[in-house]
Amino acid sequence: MPHPLSLVFNTIGLFSNVYALRNMNSTAAFENPYALGFGGQYQYLTILGLATATIAFGLKVIRYFIPSFSPLIYEIVTNIATPLEGLISVMYWSMILIDPHLLIPKDMPGIPLLLDCTLHLFPAVFLWIDFLAFDIDFKRSNAHVGVIYGFAMFYFGWSWYCFQINGFWAYPFLGEFSLPMRVAFFAGSGVFCWGMYEFGAKVHSKIHAKAKQAANHLKQKESRLTQ
Repeated sequence: MPHPLSLVFNTIGLFSNVYALRNMNSTAAFENPYALGFGGQYQYLTILGLATATIAFGLKVIRYFIPSFSPLIYEIVTNIATPLEGLISVMYWSMILIDPHLLIPKDMPGIPLLLDCTLHLFPAVFLWIDFLAFDIDFKRSNAHVGVIYGFAMFYFGWSWYCFQINGFWAYPFLGEFSLPMRVAFFAGSGVFCWGMYEFGAKVHSKIHAKAKQAANHLKQKESRLTQ
């Protein structure tokens, strides 16, 4: 059975994401006029990542009580959400430090701090803590890498389609890029996301190696006793 702290982290993460989804275009918190175009808020990688992370948190909470619940969907969603949220946090805060207007148009107000953190920081923090500390059954897989690259290609196609209809890119800096630069950016983002997955897999294996060895030793001992 998963560790009780896993339930705590995932429940907090779920409520944090629900708060962000409810307030991401609320006039009381932050209004984004560019989200009125085709695709709405779902033009943005942040919101697609947030939605994916919300599903991941929900599945983790359900699987705490029903461990056999939807294993395939759980594996796909969590192995997209965790590296993707890591990518979003690293890229967002790096660009904000360099120049906020790379991401936020000059005619838009700033995002309130709490909403900003629930959109661009907390999902990554809670997902990565749960993954590294409590996801004991994780095993690195080339299929996970394929899913990550598949999502990167999907988002490139989706953002291009939204641009064709709206006449503007979801993120201002993409409008400054030539086509080859955009292709390179999306390809590089996919590689970076894959790199985060591989890094996480290595750290995870180091953290849980001894626990897995002890579990295997116990199974072998029990097997010998039953023979």
